[in-house]
Amino acid sequence: MAADSFESKTYEIEILTPTIIGGQDKIQSFEFVREGEYLYFLNFDKLFEKNLFKDSFIEELSRGLSSGARDFNIKDILKKYSIDFKKAVKYRLRLEGVTSHCKEVVAFVKSAGRFYIPGSSLKGAMRSSITKALSKNLLQLYENALSNAYQKALNKSRVDSKFVSRDADEKIFGTPYESPFKYLKVSDSSFADQESAGIFEIKVLNICSNHAKWFSRNGNIDDPSQATAIVAEGLKPGVKLYGTIKAEKDLIEGNSAVKGLKEKLLTSGASSSPYEFVAQILSSVAKDYIQKEISFYSKYNQKQIVSEYQKLLSILNSLDKNQFLLQIGFSTGYLSKTVGIFFNKNHFEKLSRVDTQSKIYPDIFPKSRRLLFKDGNIWTVPGWIKVTIR
Repeated sequence: MAADSFESKTYEIEILTPTIIGGQDKIQSFEFVREGEYLYFLNFDKLFEKNLFKDSFIEELSRGLSSGARDFNIKDILKKYSIDFKKAVKYRLRLEGVTSHCKEVVAFVKSAGRFYIPGSSLKGAMRSSITKALSKNLLQLYENALSNAYQKALNKSRVDSKFVSRDADEKIFGTPYESPFKYLKVSDSSFADQESAGIFEIKVLNICSNHAKWFSRNGNIDDPSQATAIVAEGLKPGVKLYGTIKAEKDLIEGNSAVKGLKEKLLTSGASSSPYEFVAQILSSVAKDYIQKEISFYSKYNQKQIVSEYQKLLSILNSLDKNQFLLQIGFSTGYLSKTVGIFFNKNHFEKLSRVDTQSKIYPDIFPKSRRLLFKDGNIWTVPGWIKVTIR
């Protein structure tokens, strides 16, 4: 067995476009104060400790927090009692061209208050992308799983859309004990300081009757400045994080107990190094995905996003063998996470009968994209990173 089968290497992540890891937790408006170019996130333990003897303050604050009143503004109460909130903050983040009102903030995953990218998130994104490189006969298993679920739905049998692809996954990769991905290990990244993070604004592009519109709670509209915004914590472009990665030879070649990736993929990497093999596959998948997205945004005349994707394509074409691009995290959408990128109208008609909770339009799905805005203008797409393995 080759020496590098057991060799751990260092990975370097460079953030190319604002990247948000998390999405489950929301920070509510009473937990932060907006002042100038920053959001200040309050430390309530400190806030109470420093103002313990202001009985009416504690009472008024508690009443406001428990009532959940829409007009409750913690900044007004802090001002009323002449409290310097900056002495009781956990951290502050710069607003990166956010023009919308911040009602809540999507929280970035943290450990002891420090920003990082979990190894599971990075590995999960790598696995999702590698799945897009499967050979056609294996991709057919996902189509078969969808057809089976569709027939059950027609027969009014119960179908949980979240698990439609599970049978196909197990047929292709086996159980967790049989999966080649058990030979790919990725550590959590190093921590990023607060200056490496910021607050970003996201809006939803919706294709309606073949025209680009913007999602608003009052309906889809033409003017993006009036669209509903999602505000989120994210890592800034240019930030670099580090961790360790271990890709054993068995990930690619397999062994007596586990079948490797090489025999499952449409395009096999030519390199004998498992790291370069993985990088080659992921770069190929990223290139195909980026080109499809350029076609989508060109069709709907979104020149800024086409330009952003062309920049990514240029970076992709200049990579070395030990590098690849990956889209990861919150607001990166259906296509980045599933094999649905290969589905057609017929597949989406079936999926719409299986997944009745989602709005699936077979003629164009997904019909929406989440895009980052800066200073009121369309800026870029979220979640693209460059990974270098050394």
